[in-house]
Amino acid sequence: MIETRTGYENMRIDWENLLALERGERMEPIFRVYKWSEPTVSIGYSQGMMDFCVSVVRRPTGGGALLHGWDISFSLTDYKNRWGDSFTRIYKEVAGRLMYAFKGFGIDVEISRYRGNYSGYYCFSFPTLGELSVNGKKFLACAMRTMNRAFLLQGSILLKVDRSEFSHILKVPEEDIRVVSAEELGLKEGQILQVLLRSL
Repeated sequence: MIETRTGYENMRIDWENLLALERGERMEPIFRVYKWSEPTVSIGYSQGMMDFCVSVVRRPTGGGALLHGWDISFSLTDYKNRWGDSFTRIYKEVAGRLMYAFKGFGIDVEISRYRGNYSGYYCFSFPTLGELSVNGKKFLACAMRTMNRAFLLQGSILLKVDRSEFSHILKVPEEDIRVVSAEELGLKEGQILQVLLRSL
């Protein structure tokens, strides 16, 4: 069920899935759950490159730089008209389903309503529109790319976080890593998979 691939392979598959729907080569939605074969920083499609001590890959979606290797990632590729057409409606529908499912496990998650421009380089800095947070800390990071007909939404949930190691890799102070992991909330990997599969 969970694929484990390199960052390049994961991003290539998601991008090819988006193109397949946009071109009408596939009509059904594509949902993937995957992990990363090595620590990797993914950067948004419009971000400048930076040097890190781990692999770096560019995402097809926007947003800030995100560290993988300790997370479960997922992607949803579908036609916009099935989810309300607009960027905002798609985010709200996806986030709403996930929020409801996590609340079923007793996790007090909220949907971020922030609509400003993404001003930081790092995704961990603060929750943005459509992402899930717990007590103001990012729990589920997501980013989207829309085309004329189709969209790709990519998401990531940290299973655990070592702030000292993350700080070293990302070259930011530990206090700037404002996230909460599944482990810190008492969630198991199987429960996260259950949420993802039931919701999306």
